[in-house]
Amino acid sequence: MNIKVKTALRAILIGATVIPLIVVALVATLQIFGFAKTMIGDESANVGAAQSAVVTNIVESYANDVTAFAAMDTVNRSITDLNKVKDGLDDITAALKKSGSVLDLVVSDSEGGVIYSSKGIAVGTHFFALDDNSGSKSSAFTSKFFPGESTYGADVFAVTAPLSGSGSGFVSVVVDIAKIADPLSKTGFLGSGRLVVTDAETVVNYNGAAVSSNAELSAALTPDIQTMLSTNANEVGEKITEGQYLGAYGNVKNTNWVWISIYPASEATGAVMLVFIVGMVIIAALILVCVLVMVIATQKVIDPMLNMLSTMKEINSGNHSERITTAGMGKEFAGMSEVFNTMMDESLMSEELHKTVSDISDNMLFEWDFAKENMFVSDNFKEKIGLNVSGATLNNGKFLDSLMDEDDSEKYKRDMNTLFKDKGDVGGEYKIKNASGQEMWVSMRARCITDRLGEVLRVIGVLTDITSEKNATLKLAERASFDFLSQLYNRNTFEREFAAELERSVGKKVAALFIDVDDFKFINDRYSHAVGDEVIRFVADVIKSKTGETGFAGRFGGDEFVLCISDPKLVENVEVLSMDIIDDLYSGYYSKSVDTTLNIKASIGIAIYPDHSTDGKELVGCADAAMYFVKKNGKANYHIFVPEDNQLEGNHSYSL
Repeated sequence: MNIKVKTALRAILIGATVIPLIVVALVATLQIFGFAKTMIGDESANVGAAQSAVVTNIVESYANDVTAFAAMDTVNRSITDLNKVKDGLDDITAALKKSGSVLDLVVSDSEGGVIYSSKGIAVGTHFFALDDNSGSKSSAFTSKFFPGESTYGADVFAVTAPLSGSGSGFVSVVVDIAKIADPLSKTGFLGSGRLVVTDAETVVNYNGAAVSSNAELSAALTPDIQTMLSTNANEVGEKITEGQYLGAYGNVKNTNWVWISIYPASEATGAVMLVFIVGMVIIAALILVCVLVMVIATQKVIDPMLNMLSTMKEINSGNHSERITTAGMGKEFAGMSEVFNTMMDESLMSEELHKTVSDISDNMLFEWDFAKENMFVSDNFKEKIGLNVSGATLNNGKFLDSLMDEDDSEKYKRDMNTLFKDKGDVGGEYKIKNASGQEMWVSMRARCITDRLGEVLRVIGVLTDITSEKNATLKLAERASFDFLSQLYNRNTFEREFAAELERSVGKKVAALFIDVDDFKFINDRYSHAVGDEVIRFVADVIKSKTGETGFAGRFGGDEFVLCISDPKLVENVEVLSMDIIDDLYSGYYSKSVDTTLNIKASIGIAIYPDHSTDGKELVGCADAAMYFVKKNGKANYHIFVPEDNQLEGNHSYSL
């Protein structure tokens, strides 16, 4: 029996009792919700169909008026002879305005230009109500909302009919939208239900406003208003069952308007959610009862298993001294536990032996267990490296590769890929930084341990601290690259680094300064070669202080130095830099050994890459030729190379 038995027993109990209850509760809840939507849809359709008739009657009353006006001789004659019929039109307007809602009577020509307006709209002005209606000349009448119309300073709708007599044009009645909004505002159903009327752009009686844009309402409806307008819904109404609102919609008879009865879906689901929550509480209580019954029924079987499992987890987490307690167990479980405890005692002894061997060795050990995804490191690894290996694998950026610079990290990852690919062993040398930030060199050897199928089980590795040996090797290499006395590059190293700098500097300028100490032989002869060595070190220090962040310098032997300047600002001001070097040298060097301040003079030749040459040795030769020009013309100065410098008589100190 194992942990799967416990899971199976609990699953059987849950499946037999809880799942049927959940299914029943969900089915009942869905049925209640469906009934609520059906009830709201039916009520919305009935209210909408009934109350939209009020709007239809209002519109039809004005439609009957404009249809009658369109057939009157007085209205038709106004198109051609307004002055003769104006009094008659004024009488018609006076009769209309007695209702209190009519704001204007407008007669327009066939192009929509105003012929007559009781409001006083200028003759010839295009009448706004014909923007969308002028193409409907065959219709008996048309109607549309115009919110915030500036001509009347109010929200209006217009009813328009084409002239049916001898005239060619339109007659329109402009009415205050309040005529429709007021009865709609008094219409409600089921507490939160409301009836609205809308066209393609405007909605009346939505969200407490008499008139508003239909964009917000359209976004909350399924389908949206534009779809409703294009579906030719019947007057009784189509149901709305999805979206933020439930309800119904239909056409307002004899108009291009749609009525919509809306009821908030959130309120419709409230009662259903209450039923659902009550049902879930009951089911949760039943689940709790089932769990208690299950615990009591399976306690004698599961408790010993959980005890064993808990102990195993403790051991796996690192508490290797933990053992399974057999008290209170049945005979079978007690026997299994004793066998397990004996195996753990033997394993602990083997582990202690392994730890002792690693502790007395200078080598640092690590082991990656693929099955457990666990990294083990020896105590001396922890002490020297100081790396927290929690969550680390061999190459996920949390092991040795986290302590390396980019180049060594890439090399290490390549070695690990080779190790896993070949499933053999691999070795390498890497520079790392331990937890205290100190650099150290380590040599690594790692080997894969595989199963009989060749799959990797674990990787065992050894690290050796080779910092002392590596530093000794690097110091020897460094000494071979530097001049001992000046601590500048020697000639060979400078030429190699200078050539590399020119390769990196394509497209920008680099300056070479050839510096020669004037009358250095006099210093050696008068004060001794020891003082001459002091002067060489002084000159080297001055030169190093002028190299900038990217420059470097070398001693070519004796009293000759070459300075590479790659900083664009320093190259641009190389003459100022040269004078600074000359001035700093001449400011003097105080020698304690002879108690004298020596004013050092120097001649400097300057050559610029790529102006004077693109070859490193040739460029230094040009700087040497420029320096020789200074020597021939008074010393203690600088000179920028010109081709004529190569024609000077005498031997240059630098040979190409």
